[in-house]
Amino acid sequence: MPNFEDIKRNATGVADRAVKKTNELTALVKLKMGIKSSEAKLNSVYEEIGRLFYTAERDGQDCTSDIAAFIMKADKLKADIAAAKKQIVKLKNERVCESCGNEIDENVAYCPFCGTKQEKLVEIEPEEETTVEDIVEDLGDKAEDFAEKVEDFVEDAADAVKDAAEDVADKAEDVVEDIKDAIDGDNE
Repeated sequence: MPNFEDIKRNATGVADRAVKKTNELTALVKLKMGIKSSEAKLNSVYEEIGRLFYTAERDGQDCTSDIAAFIMKADKLKADIAAAKKQIVKLKNERVCESCGNEIDENVAYCPFCGTKQEKLVEIEPEEETTVEDIVEDLGDKAEDFAEKVEDFVEDAADAVKDAAEDVADKAEDVVEDIKDAIDGDNE
């Protein structure tokens, strides 16, 4: 007969898996809704490009800059859609076949749709989580380094100004001597 701790552990494991799956499904739904929204915006942008082009052709107006702005907006929306689709594929533990574009299991060696050999996926080690304390410490170190560089710069600048001032003073003395000599030569 299983004891209470085993039942509790099993129930906790099931609950954890259910929460994880729910979070994944929620993320998938949000991504898919975001894609639909972006696709609708993209269609509106395409319509606006068409309207501007029609106006330009019909009325002879120069709408090039307006069309260019909408093309940039369309490109951004397309990039957002592609990024969301990549996230969906990753959440589903799948990947996209580079040859035919179908979603396939991430562990298959050959695409079941087109037969193309798939590259092995490289496991990327997750980065260590950075804490606020780490960030503050790093910023503190960078601030100290910056303060030292500023101090060195100020010292170098002060030395350069002092040297320049001494040079000017020497030249001024030479000019004064030259003037005195010229005056003394005129008086003789």
